[in-house]
Amino acid sequence: MKKITYILWMSWIVMGTSSCLKAGLDEDLPKFRDALMSDVFMEYVYETAGTGASPVVKAVSMNLSGKAFKKREDTGAAVDSAVFTVSVPGASGTFTAEERAKVTTANLSFMCNISTAATMEPVDGAPRPGVPGDFSQPRKYRITAADGSSREWVVRIASFIK
Repeated sequence: MKKITYILWMSWIVMGTSSCLKAGLDEDLPKFRDALMSDVFMEYVYETAGTGASPVVKAVSMNLSGKAFKKREDTGAAVDSAVFTVSVPGASGTFTAEERAKVTTANLSFMCNISTAATMEPVDGAPRPGVPGDFSQPRKYRITAADGSSREWVVRIASFIK
């Protein structure tokens, strides 16, 4: 009886955790075709003394305002663009006045929201998203939609306020 109960229990687990999908999805299903950027974020990453021998890495979010997402269809430009103003927040806690003074457009990390199921890659030497890099000049990113179409976006800091 224990053996039969064990076999039934194992069969139930196997059937309950298996997938019915045996191959790719139906090719007739629509795929996301948007390759858009919908929001942007920037951070300054720095090290501060930790409790042990190793420093602690911290990040402070920059204040972004005047965000404008311009599609090439609307502007007649060759590429889409995201333009915004960056304001450095005031010193607070471990983000001291001395550390705040080090913040420039040349050492910021860029992140953004993109369309569902899309991917993004840097173009022409732009820093990878989330990695500190130089944004003292416009940077270019390619967003590829799930259907394979892509759009190039230029990310530009219009104004930097310290």
